Amino acid sequence: MWEPVYQAASAVVVTGQAREVLMVKSPYRSDLVLPGGIVEPDESPASAAEREVAEETGLAVAVSRLLVVEYIPAGHQRTSALRFVFDSPSVPEDAVLRPQPGEVSELFWLLAREAVARHAARGRRRLAVALHARTTGSTVYLDHRRALPGFDISSW
Repeated sequence: MWEPVYQAASAVVVTGQAREVLMVKSPYRSDLVLPGGIVEPDESPASAAEREVAEETGLAVAVSRLLVVEYIPAGHQRTSALRFVFDSPSVPEDAVLRPQPGEVSELFWLLAREAVARHAARGRRRLAVALHARTTGSTVYLDHRRALPGFDISSW
């Protein structure tokens, strides 16, 4: 019997009081990404997002709503993937960040436009759409095989 196989990963848009976006730099990647990671077996995407933020940054966040679901088709040596991006309340100015040793080399607070520009290329569109969805109160489905009408990433 055939069973669908997807790799699932979740990330969170964590913002500060001035609406800057928290970005993660890992020692094995040159670009930045949102805090997040792979959904483990029997774990919900929202729980994975909260766990990953705590592991990578030391912050305890409660995700509030789903901003983006993205389908990424299988590719060379890569299974199909589902990527979830959640929103969370802003963190207090006095929040203490603790980068995860060995996994996170630096944490950055960036303005939205810079966060999009410095995000790893494969997820740049996803971040821009998530930030847009955050301002419009919407949830967006992304599929690399379909255009997203009315959205221009260059405006970010």
